[in-house]
Amino acid sequence: LTRFSRLAVLQAARFSGVRFASSSGRAIVASRRFASTAAKPADAPKATGCKVKNAPGGVAVVVLDLPGSKVNTIGQSFYDEVPQIIDQLEKDPAVKAIVFISGKEGDFIAGADVNMITELAKKSREAVKTEGCALLHDLFNKMEKGKPKVAAINGSCLGGGLEFALACHYRVATDQPGTSLGLPEVMLGLLPGGGGTQRLPKLIGIQNALPMLLSGGGKKAKQAKGLGLVDVTCPKEQLEACALKCAQDIASGALKIKRPPPKGIPGQIEKAIAEYSFVRNYIFDTTKATVLKQSGGHYPAPLKILELLKNSLETKALAKPAGFALEADAFADLAMTSVSDGLKAVFSGQTALKKNPFKNPKPVKTVGVLGAGLMGAGIAEISLKGYNVLLKDVNLKNLQRGEQQIEANFRKKVSKKAISEFDKNVTLSKLVGLTDDQPYWTKHFGQSDLVIEAVFEDLGLKHKVMEQMEKVVPAHCIIATNTSSLSVADIAKVSKRPENVIGMHYFSPADKMQLVEIIPHKGTSPEVIATAVQVGLKQGKLPVVCKDVAGFYVNRCLAPYIDESMVLVFEVENMMDLDKAVKGFGFPVGPMVLADEVGVDVAFHVHANVRPELKERMSGANIAAMDAIQAAGVKGKRFGCGFLSYPSGGKKAGLVDQVTGLFKSKPKVGPNPVALAAMKPYMKPTKISAEEIQTRMAARFINEAVFCLQDGIIRNAVDGDMAAIFGVGFPPFTGGPFRYIDRIGAQKYVDTLNQLADRHGARFKPAPLLVDMAKSGKKFHP
Repeated sequence: LTRFSRLAVLQAARFSGVRFASSSGRAIVASRRFASTAAKPADAPKATGCKVKNAPGGVAVVVLDLPGSKVNTIGQSFYDEVPQIIDQLEKDPAVKAIVFISGKEGDFIAGADVNMITELAKKSREAVKTEGCALLHDLFNKMEKGKPKVAAINGSCLGGGLEFALACHYRVATDQPGTSLGLPEVMLGLLPGGGGTQRLPKLIGIQNALPMLLSGGGKKAKQAKGLGLVDVTCPKEQLEACALKCAQDIASGALKIKRPPPKGIPGQIEKAIAEYSFVRNYIFDTTKATVLKQSGGHYPAPLKILELLKNSLETKALAKPAGFALEADAFADLAMTSVSDGLKAVFSGQTALKKNPFKNPKPVKTVGVLGAGLMGAGIAEISLKGYNVLLKDVNLKNLQRGEQQIEANFRKKVSKKAISEFDKNVTLSKLVGLTDDQPYWTKHFGQSDLVIEAVFEDLGLKHKVMEQMEKVVPAHCIIATNTSSLSVADIAKVSKRPENVIGMHYFSPADKMQLVEIIPHKGTSPEVIATAVQVGLKQGKLPVVCKDVAGFYVNRCLAPYIDESMVLVFEVENMMDLDKAVKGFGFPVGPMVLADEVGVDVAFHVHANVRPELKERMSGANIAAMDAIQAAGVKGKRFGCGFLSYPSGGKKAGLVDQVTGLFKSKPKVGPNPVALAAMKPYMKPTKISAEEIQTRMAARFINEAVFCLQDGIIRNAVDGDMAAIFGVGFPPFTGGPFRYIDRIGAQKYVDTLNQLADRHGARFKPAPLLVDMAKSGKKFHP
């Protein structure tokens, strides 16, 4: 039972992986045709996109190929075609069974049309129920009650796509790595609204359904088969033939669909959940506590899912009309929340950033990376997704460290069955390691189309690298600097081809963080900007183009946030209260933990780097106090001395230690005495509420984001929202700083900033753009 206490729920990083109704996809692949010997259905339905094929044994094969999109989604084009096709096939006496297969490469049905849900929510809650959930419920109920149906699944089968498959009687899926079945609606602040909360637990049990519903994670075909979600797995090339055979056997009676309840302990637990309230209460209460702990209570969807499932079980309504009605009500409630609006905006923003707005990118085949440290190795790893990669460091020891990091990450992917051993080996074969003492490194780099340097943040060193590379690489080669604090224009001053120089600021760890800031200087050519964005996209990143100013965008917003933390940490009675309040606002960590994680020296360097440009907007912190903290040796967690002390967390060596450890209080994270001693002369503790902490910390970040938009540092509000969320974890449920202002109202937020400025100084003075928007009543987003 305790497995439920370990459920993973909505973390900011998780939003980046959702393909709920993605616009990506590849060319349409036509399914092979069968020579029919059976009676042909009369009056075959006419469809503009989907096709119906006749197969032996009275089986109709419906090729789902909705027009106007690279993937199948449940939207208007779906409703225009699919229900009519199903109705006609149900009425046709010659059709004994139906197979549904996709005509899109890599997708069965990728999910619901998010924009359609948004438009329904704008109309009314009732519209969400009647024009959204009710239509799907009616269609899927008819499918379930009608002729045998087989879903032939290859690629993404997510959200409404999985609910469509659940309404079928049998499911065949390919064993391809790209085949995934899941219900990610929770990541949009919603729950499955097409019967998923009812049919999934009925099919695979509450124990297996809860993690899928609460985390939104997908299952590979073999995992799904183990759960009973998929009946048969097969190679991609055999999918249609396998699904057709299953449909023929079901139609003829040779294959009987039996779904017995689980046996053994899982079956007994499942029965106990259904029949005994104390077991059910334990399961749902424990899971709810975990959800609240991990989500901070900011995300209502997981809690609504738990409430819905518990009600469905208690009223014996699961997968019955009453259960579907409960689901529709719950879905409509969530669709009207600001959290769902924010998370849908995150999805839309991600989709927008996955398209290159710049024209004529240069072709890139080989990417060189200079520096095999944590960052350089991470950049090399993500570059392997689409390019041949050269990884160079000064010596073999450093190079091997980077190569081992890359190989270890690929081994993890193999162990998680994300890729095959063969695919790992093929990918790693595209990586060539080089060192300075190998004279032939110049020949390799002489074939580079793009070189990304990830050397130390030293202008002299970067100049040396620039001059060295330009002697080696071809004239068309782009040289990108992964600087986080230096001016790209300053780095380009020694370049003979400054039009080919650009900044590409990755966030650590590069193999996990989705954001990359693209920083052209004034002399960078448009084609180079387009190429850098295109490379970022191929690396799996969300590229945001920023102006070449101190801090670029993310660190420029982060600097005032750090500044305010260095004011508040001397005002609160306990620095843990500061972190607790900021986490309560929705940030993944508080400022003290953030400084310790990135390095106190790094955080203070960001502060110092931006301070000369922002002037009074960086006037809060006591610089002498910050110097004293550094002088005391407070450098961060990895140095063993940060603002906070962290328990080791190591396992006890022996059995006696492990047993006695059970009765000892576990050490907790707390203020570091060294840091407290350095800070003591500057402390001015006072009573300050969590709400005031949240307001002040958020205001410094949000107001600076508006300054960045006003000054053209970012191109638009969508870029600003996405960079804030995926760069530093600005609360995703808000939709980003600009959507946060839109929700609060520009005038109200200007009033808040003015009140803060009156009490605490000019650093809170609202950006002129925000004041103008307050006067005009405009919003940052339509």
